[in-house]
Amino acid sequence: MKLGGISNDIINNLNPLSLIIFIPIMDQIVYPGLRRMGFMFTPLKRITAGFIVAGCAMISATVTQYYIYKKNLCGKDANYCLEKEGKYSDISVWVQAATYILAGISEIFASVTSLEFAFTKAPRNMRSLVQAVSLFMNVFSSALGQALVGLSADPLLEWNYGVAAILAFVGGIGFWLTNYKLDQEEDRLNLLPQSHFAQVGVRSRDEEK
Repeated sequence: MKLGGISNDIINNLNPLSLIIFIPIMDQIVYPGLRRMGFMFTPLKRITAGFIVAGCAMISATVTQYYIYKKNLCGKDANYCLEKEGKYSDISVWVQAATYILAGISEIFASVTSLEFAFTKAPRNMRSLVQAVSLFMNVFSSALGQALVGLSADPLLEWNYGVAAILAFVGGIGFWLTNYKLDQEEDRLNLLPQSHFAQVGVRSRDEEK
């Protein structure tokens, strides 16, 4: 791809930059705006949206990779052309920006919200444990990434991104189908009093007082 004097590191850093930029935009503008319009963008809806946006990011990557191969003189051996002959596809590296920005937005919807949901809905003295379980889900995403290592080189990169897109959409649909009833109880859950988890036969600190 044509760098145009731009370092690859700048493109890679669009993901954390999008988090820094869009988190306050979501909190201060998007979420309140949706509430004013009467649409309750609940945490479970946000997480579902995160899956969908992640799928869109991978579709963007798939389409970009398709055109990289199409416009490359070596076809699907694009890296060989770059390393051995110094030839690259006539596509600006900034085309990848959409993928990184969409991935960042998906993290805001899914990852950030899942931590918020785990913290606010868990008993006070179990918040650390529940958040740890939430973060443990990263193990499965890393395992899926490892399973796709075989597709992470030419000429299979289109399949790599395409499979990731399918998994994201399937995950989003599955998440919503298993949690939509809980989403309907969001208001009731928010009105629950602060609670503590206590073992049977063990008095909590509040009870001792």
